[in-house]
Amino acid sequence: MRTGESMGQTLLLTILSGLPDYLDSAVKVGHLRIAQERRAIKLEIRDLREYAQDSYRTIDDEPYGGGAGMVLKPEPVFRALESIGIDLKGGEKELGNKKAVEDPWVLLPTPKGKKLEQDDLVRLSKKRQIVFVCSRYKGIDERIREWVDEEISLGDYVIGGGEAAALVIIEGITRLLEGVVGDEESIETDSHTSGMLSPPTYTRPEVFKNMSVPAVLLSGHHEKIRLWRRKQALALTLARRPDILAKLELNMEDEKLLSEVIVEQTGRN
Repeated sequence: MRTGESMGQTLLLTILSGLPDYLDSAVKVGHLRIAQERRAIKLEIRDLREYAQDSYRTIDDEPYGGGAGMVLKPEPVFRALESIGIDLKGGEKELGNKKAVEDPWVLLPTPKGKKLEQDDLVRLSKKRQIVFVCSRYKGIDERIREWVDEEISLGDYVIGGGEAAALVIIEGITRLLEGVVGDEESIETDSHTSGMLSPPTYTRPEVFKNMSVPAVLLSGHHEKIRLWRRKQALALTLARRPDILAKLELNMEDEKLLSEVIVEQTGRN
């Protein structure tokens, strides 16, 4: 596919952040650059400070009731969402009113959200427009949640702000879009996309510091390679993420390979 060639509907992605410079370089490289060149996505970063009310461009303030940290104010977020064309009920006199519609989809990266899984990325990749609201420090004024359609967490830990989380989600979504990743089989065999962890992979040189590539991968026997990879994926998932394996519906071939794995692991113990 030629650079700039359109593949159909373009996913519109907007990031609202008080730190646009943090994001600027990241969206110009790798899959995100390719996706924009091929018009799979249109990505825009909007500086929340442009929607502040005062000459100091203030977007956060101290929490009511005291306590440490700064809280993202509702007014700049409201104005930014309105500028995108999102239908917010009641105008600025009623900041607590819900969105009138759910398109564009407003997403808040937050430790309080649902833990991100591959299925979420697949689902989000089918949206027409997603807006990411990024806060930092102590988080958001609670009233902002009235305009949010979904809250997502990367995991049970806290980082400095929502920008890094937004980039993770956007990259995960973007690589699923048609024409972004050159080899679609690469996506299908990814960890979690295939239902389990991906098997080990190797490249040249064949031998490095007395460590050799498994002979089966050099055999040219496609069926043996396929079975080896499947077995290795089962073994790795059993060892590192048995919770994932417990959810899978294994076919007869998988059950046989898993039995071999268990016997082999038992013999080594």
